[in-house]
Amino acid sequence: MYITETTENVRNLWKQLELQDDLSKLKFLIYIFGLLNNNQINDKNEANPNLIEDEKIKIFNLEMIGLSSNTCTTLLQYFTMLYNNIINTNNAYEDNGNVIGIIYNNNDIKIISLFEQLDFNEKLDVFSEIFIRYDNETFLKENVIVLSVTEYNGFDLAKQIQNLKKYYTLL
Repeated sequence: MYITETTENVRNLWKQLELQDDLSKLKFLIYIFGLLNNNQINDKNEANPNLIEDEKIKIFNLEMIGLSSNTCTTLLQYFTMLYNNIINTNNAYEDNGNVIGIIYNNNDIKIISLFEQLDFNEKLDVFSEIFIRYDNETFLKENVIVLSVTEYNGFDLAKQIQNLKKYYTLL
């Protein structure tokens, strides 16, 4: 792991992810970036945090680390294209920030469940690690073209996420 100051829960999730094939890893990316795109990465684990009148709710989105508002949707479209390419179909598609047509098996659900059990800061660590591995082309086993969505590299984005995490800890 590139992120060293994290919990055992995050390390266990990564151990499980590293055992998965590229298709399962892509499904995981599609799932968590779908959550991110819908503001569901928050400290209250709320499905609709924008409807809560709690002004202190901490919501993570990519704009907070200097990326554009459409970056998550662009990544979802790209991950969906890779997914369709691997299974040789066009059944999955991105629609208004949500990906439709992904088929999750029991193993995928176990990995997703591990992610869902993490607290907010742990989820931020997972995103940090993803950006580093994705940028360094070590997340997927197959050599695929990495879609560049910013002038920042994965370490820069991870540092921004870790700084955000520290800021939230001070609140």
